[in-house]
Amino acid sequence: MALGCERTSSSPERWRRDSSARSSSSRSVLSCVLGGQISGRGCKGLRQLPCTLLRSLQPSVQAVAPLCMELEAALIENQGEACARVLSTISHTICELNSPHLQLNREAFVLFGGDVLLLRCLFCPFATTEGSGSSGGSAGAAGSEKMVSIKLLSLQKECLNILRELCCTVTYFTESLAAHDDFVINLFGLMGFYSTFDCAVVLAEEVLAVREDTLRVQEIPNFTSLVHKFSSRQLASFCRVLAMVVFEPEAGNWTGQVDVGLNQSSVGTGPPKPKMEEEPGWTVVDRNHDAILLIPDILSRLVKLLMLDKLPFSHESVLSSEVSAFAMTMSVNGSALESLYNAVSEGRGHILEEVRASNTRAEMHVVIDPALQSQQTMAGTSSMDDRVVNWNITFLDRTGPSTGVIHLATHHVEVLFVLCALCGGKKREQVQNRLGELGLVGVLTQLFDKLDWKATQSRSSSRGIHGVGCACNPKSALKIQYLRLIHNFCDRDSCNRVNKQLLLLPAPFKESSWFPNPTAEVKDSDGLMLKILKVLIKEPADSLYRFWLASCVEAFLGGADSKNQEFVASTGLMEHLLAEILKGGFQCATSLQINFDLLGELIKFNQTLFQQLNRLLVGDKFDRFVEVLVTNLVDSNVFVRSVVLSLDYFRRHQWAESASNGPGLVAISAPERRANMSNADYRVNDSSVAANYDAKFCKVTAFVFHNTLRLLRDLMCAVRLSDVNQDNICVLNTVLIFFIFAERDGELQLYLQALRAADHRVLCTFRSLLDFWRSYYLRKRGRECISLQYSTQLDFSDWLHVVDLLCSQPDSPTSLLYSLPSMGAQCMALAASGEPLPQQC
Repeated sequence: MALGCERTSSSPERWRRDSSARSSSSRSVLSCVLGGQISGRGCKGLRQLPCTLLRSLQPSVQAVAPLCMELEAALIENQGEACARVLSTISHTICELNSPHLQLNREAFVLFGGDVLLLRCLFCPFATTEGSGSSGGSAGAAGSEKMVSIKLLSLQKECLNILRELCCTVTYFTESLAAHDDFVINLFGLMGFYSTFDCAVVLAEEVLAVREDTLRVQEIPNFTSLVHKFSSRQLASFCRVLAMVVFEPEAGNWTGQVDVGLNQSSVGTGPPKPKMEEEPGWTVVDRNHDAILLIPDILSRLVKLLMLDKLPFSHESVLSSEVSAFAMTMSVNGSALESLYNAVSEGRGHILEEVRASNTRAEMHVVIDPALQSQQTMAGTSSMDDRVVNWNITFLDRTGPSTGVIHLATHHVEVLFVLCALCGGKKREQVQNRLGELGLVGVLTQLFDKLDWKATQSRSSSRGIHGVGCACNPKSALKIQYLRLIHNFCDRDSCNRVNKQLLLLPAPFKESSWFPNPTAEVKDSDGLMLKILKVLIKEPADSLYRFWLASCVEAFLGGADSKNQEFVASTGLMEHLLAEILKGGFQCATSLQINFDLLGELIKFNQTLFQQLNRLLVGDKFDRFVEVLVTNLVDSNVFVRSVVLSLDYFRRHQWAESASNGPGLVAISAPERRANMSNADYRVNDSSVAANYDAKFCKVTAFVFHNTLRLLRDLMCAVRLSDVNQDNICVLNTVLIFFIFAERDGELQLYLQALRAADHRVLCTFRSLLDFWRSYYLRKRGRECISLQYSTQLDFSDWLHVVDLLCSQPDSPTSLLYSLPSMGAQCMALAASGEPLPQQC
């Protein structure tokens, strides 16, 4: 049997013969177009164009037109072997780098409709013809049919290679492929074959990267069984595709401009109280996560991939690959194919036994992937024998003739990214707990030691792919994804102490096992978190990794008990953060914010660490610290919030010292605070404040307590309506915490009166900002609401209550617009537009 009939005519001869036979050969382009308009039967293919048009092409692309015509003719006649020969010539013409006029050939190929022909060829069900006079019976027919299927796979692989080349060089070609869901879904079907897996994965990655929407993996037939049957090598490569369907950027344009119309239209009438919507429905990415987690043992296999620097490959598959590739290069008849197939089938067992015997020692150190032993060639209902089709193993980068291993370092980034995305999805708690049970922390600890964590040099002198100051490279991408996974593993809006404790324990590990073994000898006494802290302290301020290292520590400290906080502080982190804050001079955009955020999370709700901070801020260090804090309130607002929350926490839990032992953290009385409300300047070295200091009192707490009004007013003005977004909305939350505690103590009106006396325009501006706050948190922002509640230990109903009070009717004493009911609408409109407010506002 064969794929159609063999054709012997060359491309130029075929072109001349077809050209002379066409009735439109003497017609002009104009008459051809006019005839199509009149009759409705215009040119539908390249072969129907006039010869004069084809002969007028540039000499550099004249060879492309006959190739497209020959490919179209072969498709019409359903000739698979003819298509394969033409595709081989096309591949040399438009894919070989040393081919003359390379780019012109590619563009001409697409212009002549070659891309459409490729898609037709890729999914064309080529017919097979029975051999004549064959007496081999059903066994011979089956063997020939299998070899025919192998040739068809080779043809499809060639199509995929050419399509991939066009995606990288022809403008908007990838976008045109991505717009067709059927094509994308069919690519996953081609991943079920060993021969086309590599090409299909690479092309799918290119196509999915430019899609405007996220692909729904539920629409892929047999998706679960397809991925479940992948070998470890294939699964590692397939993570490049999974990365495109498990993550999507933050949706929505959450800036201060989204609700300007709402702000202007709702002023003066008392804006209606928006109701908090339910947790948003599952997005496409959420459903993709759910479909991926339904794959049996998917998390376990992904964790195992992280431990593999090298992967074993199947000797049987390699042998089949070599035999099959040899068969495809030969022009043999049906009986020869049958003999070749039978010889391979009968002799493979003896050959493999010899190969295994010669590599016994090497295989003792390799963990054989169980998926290789049970994997089928085609996902679904394919009936082809995997012993023949399991050839052309993807990414076959052998390190030696008998090692049986390949390198996997290039795939660690995608595996880490997929695990990171799953840890941050709607089922994050189940995924985090399961990964903890599977020994992810021990695996990450071992991987930490394999990465290069030497202190990085300053980025000011480096030049990467993004220009001067860029330090991006493959190694940095791997380490950043590694740190993102640790962050997402710790990040949760509920108690996660069991998993976090794993980061404090050393991870004993045997080289011959997948997961940490409690009975193994401990080689390193440092747990993963301690390793991260040591690296963080050594990193320069503008390090590429400092942000993610600090994010890991901050996520670990979120909701941590006092013992874990004190453990982190014992590494010298507090001293390091203070030194970075006080060093002065120019600092990169996020460095100061990182230091203040981490310091605030470190001392939150911990009286011991507040006292340690007080002991470190001696002499002029306290003055310099306060100066940095008040001049960079956007960066330091989270630290201020931590101090205010802790102050209320200590008071509620009665942790303040008794009067007989000296003043405590809440020793300043409410009347004294009211007396200080009218002060417009910050008080740092005031004698009345200094009188309350002793060895156990925190000066930072006293400073915040005595300068409530000035801090509150400056925080309310720190962000403009035109600049507010999801990154700096934390400033609004810090302001609201002041108001929440003031309302609890019955002092909300006192605060508002003092602020009106200082500058009423501040209240009008902040009133506009609260409309953005409502739009952000009350419109399908379920997780943000829970996170805000968990990090502050304040019910979200308290937040809504104080916002409703501040946004109430202008005639209400708790309204930000109180005492100016007639001017309220005008002031709000000016505030919403970003224009300066007049004095009467």
